[in-house]
Amino acid sequence: MTVYVSTLIDWLGEAGIAATLTGARDVPVEQLTFDSRAVAAGSLFAALPGSRVDGHDFIDRALAAQASALLVQRSPRTPHRVPTLVVEDTARALAVIAARFFGPLPACLQAVTGTNGKTSVAHFVRLLYGEESAVSVGTLGMLPSGLFDMPYLTSPDQIALAQGLAAAAASGRRTAIVEASSHGLDQGRLDGLQFDAAAFTNLSRDHLDYHPTMEDYWHAKRRLFTDRLKPQGAVVIDTRTPQAQELADLGLNLFRLGNVDTPNIDLGYTAQPTPSGLGFTYRLGHQTHRLDLPLFGTFQAENIAVALGLAHVGGVQDLARKLADVPAEALGVPGRMMPVVSHPSAPHGRVLVDYAHTPDALATVLQAARPHCRGQLIVAFGAGGDRDPGKRALMGQAAARFADVAIVTDDNPRTEDPALIRAAILAACPGALDIGDRQQAIEQGLQAMQPEDLFIIAGKGHETGQIVGDTTLPFDDAAEARRAAKLYWGV
Repeated sequence: MTVYVSTLIDWLGEAGIAATLTGARDVPVEQLTFDSRAVAAGSLFAALPGSRVDGHDFIDRALAAQASALLVQRSPRTPHRVPTLVVEDTARALAVIAARFFGPLPACLQAVTGTNGKTSVAHFVRLLYGEESAVSVGTLGMLPSGLFDMPYLTSPDQIALAQGLAAAAASGRRTAIVEASSHGLDQGRLDGLQFDAAAFTNLSRDHLDYHPTMEDYWHAKRRLFTDRLKPQGAVVIDTRTPQAQELADLGLNLFRLGNVDTPNIDLGYTAQPTPSGLGFTYRLGHQTHRLDLPLFGTFQAENIAVALGLAHVGGVQDLARKLADVPAEALGVPGRMMPVVSHPSAPHGRVLVDYAHTPDALATVLQAARPHCRGQLIVAFGAGGDRDPGKRALMGQAAARFADVAIVTDDNPRTEDPALIRAAILAACPGALDIGDRQQAIEQGLQAMQPEDLFIIAGKGHETGQIVGDTTLPFDDAAEARRAAKLYWGV
C-alpha cells in the first residue's frame, strides 16, 4: 500500500492525535518500521522510546538508509529534508497508523486481559465462533496457523498486530480475539484498535519488574476498559473478582458472571472435577446446560465461562452445542494443563505440562490438580532470571503448601546464576529436590511416579526453548516428558 504523509496526518487527526509536520506533505510512504535496520526508500521510520533502547538514537541510521518520513517525539538535531511528524507519543501514533495502513481489520474485535487465563479464554472463544470465522492473537501467535506468522508475544508490536489482523480479515474471518497484556496496553501497542467487547479474568502478582506497584499493574490493565473499549461495549467479568465493582462504578456495561445459583447475574456456572476432566454446568438466561469437558483444573471452568460470555455478547447462538461439538484434542489449550503421557499401570496417573510461572498461577494449578489426583501430586518448576525476584520465594511457598513432592529446576535463567535463583526458591520450599538440569528434573519426576500419582511440569508450557544467558536453546517440556516416558516406561 502507498499513502502520502498528508494521509497519515489525517488518520492521526481522526484519532485525536496532534501532529506537527516539518517538510513536504506529498511524499509517498510504502512501508512502516520501527527498526532502523529494516529502513529502505519509501519507509516511515517510527522512533519508539523504550526502557533499554530509544529509537530516536537511530534516526541518523534511518536517514542514511533513505527513509521517506519520520515519526518522532522530538525533532532530530541532524539537518535533513525528510518529512517529519512530531507527536506526543510515537507508540500510540504508530498503532493508529498501522491499523489504517494495513486495514481493513476484522469487523468484530474482542480482547481479554488479566494475569492468568488470557490464552485459554482466547483459545476457547475462537473455537466457539468457529475457526473459519475467527482468529485468536496472543501468546500462541495467531491461530488458526497459516494465516500470518505472528510473533509469540502476548501483545505483539503495532505493525505485526495490524498485519496479522488484516490477514485474518482478508481470509474472510470477521472476528478476532486479542490477548491484552499490561505491557501492550501501557506501551500503546493496542492503541490503533477499538474493541467491541473486553473481558477480565483475574489479577495477581506479576511483572513487578516493569510496573512499580500492583496498583500501577492494575491501572495498565484497566486501560483496556477505559480507553480501548467502544462506547457501550460489553465488559465480561466475574462479580467475585475485586475489580468488578470498580468497573461497575465507572458506568461500564458489565456482562456479569457468577455462581450458578447467584441471582441477578447474566451467566452462572459451576464445575466438579472428574477423573477425565470437568463436569461443567452453566446457566444463561432461563436455560441450564451440563457438559463433560476434557479439561483439567476447575480454574478452566472460569476461563470457559469468560469465553462463553464473550461469545454470547458477540452474538454466537447455541453455545452449549458448539462447546460440546469441539473435539477433545482441539479443546485443550497447548501448554495449559496439557496431558502429555500417562503412567503405564492402572489407574494411569498423568503427566501434565502447564505454563504456570507466577506464584498465583502455580498455586492455582496445584490446587486445581489435587481433585484429579488419587496419589501424590508431584511438581517440577523454577523461576525466570532477570525478572521479579520477589516471586521466587512465593513460588517455593506455593509448591511447599500444595504439592507432595517438589522438584526445583531451571526455568529461563537468562543472565542470572541459575543456582542462586533455585536457592531463593528452595529457601521457601524445605524438602524440595534441587535438580538444575531441567531434563534430569523431568526424568526424576517420572521415575518417582506411582500409578495413582499426578506429575505437573510447570513454567514453560507451550514454549520450545530455554533461555540461558543470551541464547535460546531448544527445549520442549512435553517432548522431554514423552522421551523420558519411552525411556523409563517403554510407552
